Amino acid sequence: MNLIQNEYPEKREYPRINLETKVSIRASAKEPFISAWIQNISKGGFKLKADNPLKIKDIFRSGKEIFFETYEDFFKLKGRGEVIWASARENEAGIKFDELDQRSRKFLEDFLQMF
Repeated sequence: MNLIQNEYPEKREYPRINLETKVSIRASAKEPFISAWIQNISKGGFKLKADNPLKIKDIFRSGKEIFFETYEDFFKLKGRGEVIWASARENEAGIKFDELDQRSRKFLEDFLQMF
């Protein structure tokens, strides 16, 4: 995971922390996980960038529900979210948290308080 300082003042409802950590995503419990990267995160959601544009094209549609999970020992999140914006050309999407398990919610609160 790499943390990156933000050069510009934040104008969003929840300030975002720039970072880079691996995440697995899928559109339903029946589909396999696809590898991607969380690029920044806030209390409300995160920005996602996919490694493989061909596999991710169908998932990156506004309003689409996704399931996500990180596997790094020092950064653990698991939950469900909604794609609120997508750029197929850039292989990026904005994910709004719909549901985090209790452990993930506590981890995220603690993590964001460090900044």
